[in-house]
Amino acid sequence: MARSVRRVFTYVSIFVLIIILKRQLSSTDQMSLKQPVVVVGSGLAGLTTSNHLISKYKIPVVLLDKAASIGGNSIKASSGINGAHTGTQQNLKIMDTSELFLEDTIHSAKGRGVPSLMGKLTKESKGAIKWLQTEFGLKLDLLAQLGGHSVPRTHRSSGKLPPGFEIVQALSKRLKDISSQNSKLMKIMLNSEVVDIELDNDGHITGVLYLDENGSRQILKSRNVVFCSGGFGFSKEMLGEYSPNLVHLPTTNGKQTTGDGQKILSRLGAELIDMDQVQVHPTGFIDPDDRKNTWKFLAAEALRGLGGILLHPITGRRFTNELNTRDAVTLEIQSKCPKNDNRALLILSDKVYENYTNNINFYMSKNLIKKVTIKDLVKNYDLQTTTSELVDELKGYSDVNTKDRFDRPLIVNTFGRDISPETTVYIGEITPVVHFTMGGVKINENSQVIRKNSQSVLSNGLFAAGEVSGGVHGANRLGGSSLLECVVFGKTAADNIAKLY
Repeated sequence: MARSVRRVFTYVSIFVLIIILKRQLSSTDQMSLKQPVVVVGSGLAGLTTSNHLISKYKIPVVLLDKAASIGGNSIKASSGINGAHTGTQQNLKIMDTSELFLEDTIHSAKGRGVPSLMGKLTKESKGAIKWLQTEFGLKLDLLAQLGGHSVPRTHRSSGKLPPGFEIVQALSKRLKDISSQNSKLMKIMLNSEVVDIELDNDGHITGVLYLDENGSRQILKSRNVVFCSGGFGFSKEMLGEYSPNLVHLPTTNGKQTTGDGQKILSRLGAELIDMDQVQVHPTGFIDPDDRKNTWKFLAAEALRGLGGILLHPITGRRFTNELNTRDAVTLEIQSKCPKNDNRALLILSDKVYENYTNNINFYMSKNLIKKVTIKDLVKNYDLQTTTSELVDELKGYSDVNTKDRFDRPLIVNTFGRDISPETTVYIGEITPVVHFTMGGVKINENSQVIRKNSQSVLSNGLFAAGEVSGGVHGANRLGGSSLLECVVFGKTAADNIAKLY
């Protein structure tokens, strides 16, 4: 009897000890015992998702990217990130609301896309800016008004780094630091190309198939996957399928931008939306030393938003409202400028240079922008106009805070009325370029991937954020909304994964 009592007491003691040990495990320790979330793509959407999963929820993450470096196309974004009714706007006395931002977004979308996703994008823009400022110490203290916006709402920081590079650097540094301290919580795997998703018989995710840096097929077990793999603007194959009229245009996209996520998820049964809606950005720089190169540096829309104007490359005359939506400005260049080289001249005042010094210095270091006098501009670019006529043309763009003859709002950083043939300006040659794919995998407001011909989700653990998804921008994306989309829907994916975890 005594032996039985002792045995029962021993069993009870062991059971109690196990309970105590489990309770003493930290949340991080418990999470590390579970399968990680796999994030595919290391642009801002992937970096946002990963940071939010780890910092807020202590959920382990494996970040996969087929490229050899972090950042995707996000690292190249040079105008900034949109936000409505932000602290920065209030400090600069800019009146804005999420409702006004939504109106601009819907107007730009031209009847395409999913209004509820646009509503989410604009409503949560203020929180996205605040998250970057508070979590990562980013200033985002300057504003520009880009094409299609009613007020200045595109944020960037006063400093030497372009906004995309600054934001990507801050978020990637946080992940790299965590990875070096705790590889079970955060693991970054570059040169790793995702090729498929493994599902069980019930359609639940069980793993991610990828090719390692040696080309060997590997599997990573996971029940939650977030595709942040970008668009397809570099793929002549996909452009040929969905927008064949654009195949001949140069592109700003990196060679990794080949629509891998759209292809994989479509094979699994995901709905694709607005795939024929490909944004042509009106201003990609023509390198005078390599004019035929099919890859172009983007001439940031902030150059026009801060006061830059476009001139016809032969007459030297303005021909459009430079702050119209991107598709409208592109059409003006293509219809009014010479068709043989499809180019225009982007001209900037000294005041634009003062407001965008570091970026313009970078462009000048690449020989994409040159500083010249108005007199030399006429001579060097063979304009069929006189110096005095060009001076008068630029003087016509001088009335602050009024609309000009092209109905352009917010006339800022003009050339002034005291300019002369010896006044210096900054000049670059530009041409329309394939820039962004609005179409992609259809998602809901939880960033979950939608099944084809259905309103139901394809799998509870399958998410998408960033340019791989569609429906957020419709037929035309507003400048500054690509980085915003990454933050809003990347955070949303993380929040909803936490509910499932």
